This record gives sequence, C-alpha cells and structure tokens, in this order.
Amino acid sequence: MPDAPADQPLSDLVQRGAVTIPPSATLRDAAVVMAREEVGVVVVVSDGRAAGVLSERDVVRAVAEGDDVDDGRAGDVMAMELVTASVDDRVADAAEGMLAGNIRHLPVVDGDKVVGVVSIRDVLAAYRGG
Repeated sequence: MPDAPADQPLSDLVQRGAVTIPPSATLRDAAVVMAREEVGVVVVVSDGRAAGVLSERDVVRAVAEGDDVDDGRAGDVMAMELVTASVDDRVADAAEGMLAGNIRHLPVVDGDKVVGVVSIRDVLAAYRGG
C-alpha cells in the first residue's frame, strides 16, 4: 500500500458495490432504495451500463419543482453528464476532479463496470487516516 493517502488507488476506498436502479424507477422507488441502503446516491443503469447518477439532492429538487414522486422517473432527473474514475486512479486525482467539478459522489469503474461509489467524505477520511 502506498505511504501517502493521496497516492492510494481508489480501489482502496470502495467499500461496497454500487447501488443501482433502472431509468424507469420512480422518484419514490429511488428514495426508498437510498433510505434502505443508507446511501446518498444511486447509479442509474440502462442496458448494463451506467447512464447517470441520481442523488438525494436531485430527488428533492425534482419534487420541489413539481415532479410527482410516483410519476417522475430516475432517467428524467438523473445527472446525465456521468463523470467516473477508474479503480486504479489515485485518491489525489479523484479529489482534484471532484473539487473542480463540484462532485460529491464519484462512480468508480473497472473497465465498463461500475464497482462502487466514492464520496467526498470517503476522500476526506482517507486524508485523515481513517
């Protein structure tokens, strides 16, 4: 393992698989999954590939703007500009990209497969040593 937290690969920070939902999932479905799995973001997967991410903030914003929780769909509300990082990327590079892009949750991929999500909290914890 590298000495400095900044040099760790992101694979060291991924603690669980990504929580996923289909684009057809309702906002209520997404909220239920997030609550049950205790996550702040889900990866929206279409045809076996990550299509976007949907965060708690996205759900709240959509409902505040008038979307119905039972009619609004994850695929219509998700952040479609999907930014990912590789399991081999360094923590420092991920942190820099997250700060530059104002990204709180970063899907981590191994090839084409999303293997987990790293949050800004995970990155900060790595720098703090735990």
